[in-house]
Amino acid sequence: MKNETAAITMKKRKSYTVSIPVKTFWLVFLPLCLLLGGGGALGGFYVVDRHVMPRIVGVHRDMVAIPSVQGKSFEDAREAFFAIGLRSEVRGREFSEEVPEGSVIEQYPEAGEKVKKGRRISVTVSRGAEVATIPYVRRMTETQARNELRRSGFTVGSIRRTFAPQPPDMAIETSPPGGTTTSRAVSVDIILSRGPRPTHAEVPNVIGENLSEARRRIADAGLNVGRVTTQVNAALAPGTIASQSVAPGSKIPFEGSVDLVVSATR
Repeated sequence: MKNETAAITMKKRKSYTVSIPVKTFWLVFLPLCLLLGGGGALGGFYVVDRHVMPRIVGVHRDMVAIPSVQGKSFEDAREAFFAIGLRSEVRGREFSEEVPEGSVIEQYPEAGEKVKKGRRISVTVSRGAEVATIPYVRRMTETQARNELRRSGFTVGSIRRTFAPQPPDMAIETSPPGGTTTSRAVSVDIILSRGPRPTHAEVPNVIGENLSEARRRIADAGLNVGRVTTQVNAALAPGTIASQSVAPGSKIPFEGSVDLVVSATR
């Protein structure tokens, strides 16, 4: 009786199977399983790396706290950053009555903030007090005068030359003059000597030059352009110098005049 009951029970049980086409298995089911498995592995690695391990170790790897460098010289600040794996750059320069020239006024990001190693920290460097006295540069070379002005925090403007008893290229003054107390934002021009004022100058040859070039060369020789007239000359291009009143190479009094004749068409 029991055997009959077991047989009837076995007949009532049904078996279920899932049939997946071979093509669908290889093209859809298997790649999907691999994708989900790989995503889960990456997600697990991220959680462990970013959350679990920092909690176990107690610190974030490759993260450092930015030291305070305010008031330090820029060189000392750069070394302090470099020592813990950070880089530095000058964000700007500003005048400051409190912070000495060349020292750090402020930094960004601020001290105490944690950043990754290799991060570049920007600093603002002091230009010193805004008001200073222009140094005397008389009898210095151009290079010496430039360095002296820069040491005092001033920017060198233009270089001008004039005749003076001092040897050529020697500094004779600045503009504004040395000893003047002014803002360091003011550019200071350096005035150099051209040597003693000459009594005579040699006349350059400007025939064939255009008028503007002729004027420049005559002025560079320490002479002036006198009367300018025109004359028809088919051999020369219009606007070029056909002749000059003083022969080239002649010596005439310094700042004397040379008349010019310019070619023209009919």
